[in-house]
Order: sequence, then C-alpha cells, then structure tokens
Amino acid sequence: MSRGLRTLLCLFLMGPLGATEIVWPTSMDRTSLRSFEDYAQPTVSGKPESALFGMVRDDQQRFHEGVDIRPSARGPNGEPLDRVFSAMKGTVAYINQELNGPYGKYVILYHPEAELPVYTLYAHLASIEKTLKVGDKLPKGTAFATMGHTSTSPNAIPKERSHLHFEIGVMLSANFGNWYNAQPDHRGTPNQHGIWNGQNLAGFDPVPVLARSSVNLLDTVRQLPTALAVTMRTKRPPDFVQRYPGLLAPGSDPAKAAGWYVEFTWHGLPKRWTALPPESKQLPKGVWSYVALDHKFRPQLVQRKMITADAKMPSETLIRNVDILLTGTR
Repeated sequence: MSRGLRTLLCLFLMGPLGATEIVWPTSMDRTSLRSFEDYAQPTVSGKPESALFGMVRDDQQRFHEGVDIRPSARGPNGEPLDRVFSAMKGTVAYINQELNGPYGKYVILYHPEAELPVYTLYAHLASIEKTLKVGDKLPKGTAFATMGHTSTSPNAIPKERSHLHFEIGVMLSANFGNWYNAQPDHRGTPNQHGIWNGQNLAGFDPVPVLARSSVNLLDTVRQLPTALAVTMRTKRPPDFVQRYPGLLAPGSDPAKAAGWYVEFTWHGLPKRWTALPPESKQLPKGVWSYVALDHKFRPQLVQRKMITADAKMPSETLIRNVDILLTGTR
C-alpha cells in the first residue's frame, strides 16, 4: 500500500467534530471584497468570470474546477508576495513540488473534521514551505506556501497573471489507481499523483464557501441541484459511500444494497446515494444506466460532456466518473 493511500485511509477514520470555520486562503483582506471582480484573476481573455468555477473557459467550452485568486501585493520584480493559507483546519494529504502538470507546484489538504470530509487544493505555487510534509496537521489560517504561476500547460502562466487556483471537493475512489492502470489510453503514461490525480477529484463552487466565516459543508453539497441520475448494480458498496455517509439518502443501508440510485450535479459530483435492494425494479440490467435528467441543466450537461447533445446517452465525463466510482465493487 502506498504512503499516500495509507495516509488517506487513516485520515478517513477520523469522524467529524463540529462546524467548519473558513478563512480566505491568501493574504488578501476578505472584508474588503464586494464582488468577484475584486479578487478574480482572469485568463488571457480578460473576462473576470473566466476565473470562476464552471464552464467559463474558451467561450463556455472548457470547465474550470475552482476559483483563481489574484495577488494583493507584488515585489519589485513583479512576482506576487501573497502567502497561501489553509482555508480550514486540516491535514496535509499531498504535496507536489515538481513542475509536472498544469497545476505546477501544489498542495492538497484533507479536512476530516468538517461535516463533509472534503479536500482543498492550492495550485500554481511559487514555493512551498520546506518543512511541510504529508500528515502535518494545520490549524485554519496556517501559511504554508507563496502564490505563484507555476505550470506546465501549453500556455504558460506569465507572472502578470499569477494567482492561486483554489478548489474544494470530494474524492471519487480510493481505488483510483486500479481504474487508471486498466485504461488503454493511459498505457505508457504513469499516474504521477496517485489517488490525488485530478480525474479522481470532483469539486464544487468554492466561492459561496469562501464568502463566509463558517459553513456547514455537508448541507452545502446536499443543497446542490440534481441534474441527472444513474442506477448502478454492485456486489460491494462503492468506497465513496463509506467515505461520505452523509450523502446517503435516509434509510439507505450499504450492507443490504444490491445497487444504487445516484444523483449527480451538472458538473459531475455524485451528491446523493439511495440504496436499491435486490428486489428493486430500478436495478439496471447491466452494470449501470443513465436514467433521469432535469432538462433545465441540459445545456451545462452537454457542455460538461456529461451527456450527448441529444441528451439520450451518457458522455465521457459521466462515463469516467461512474467507472471510477464502481472500481472495486464487482
């Protein structure tokens, strides 16, 4: 078992202890912010909304998982001086000091004491504290890095557009490595980030969370609108429901389930799980099936590649997320 997986499983054993207090993750003064234009770092398009969560990139054709926060201060060389802080109390789950992906240098924290045990991700860092290590426990507001513009994307981030990319979300599966290694398209491409690979992370809009000094994260996710639903047939419960029992529908017992009715947000987060007993007529004939759609989300679902343009079939994002969730359940 890898160190990252051992750490994750140990962290998941810790139960929630109470309300979650939130601090702004950079040196910027949150009390001075009146709208997103006050903190957003736009892409080369110059549109402030391109810094936000959602289908905001490339004329609404590309998804952005988090929010990009601009610097509040720069040095004589134009590089940002802003420190990066833990947005809530948590534990260091992953540190990437290498320039080996679009996030550049980044840190992931895990927050087992939140009402929903989410992760937060802090990317494009100029530097990370040398003493920081996986397993370190950080109080909220702990400085652990400096804002930057590191990345290996085709379009490098210039220092003029330095920012902190901040995400908050949930992990799809602790068995992600098995799924990744089984994909023909991944042959010859090692999984450099283990279970913290971006394909295994499902975020939600962090702006409403960052706008408050405290928040119930479980209620936040429960209240996200359902855009579509799938049914699954499983022999063993997905580890997702063991990790996030707060997202189970009332009365759902994983030990008695032969499958699941799973509600997804338009962007691909599995937000509510209803256990299906062996006699349920909702169980799919195969492994899983796309069964329901809220048509008001159809444009976003198509853009996000959750469903095909005619809304009749699942598309690549939904297929990938469901396949990851089902890893280890057969």
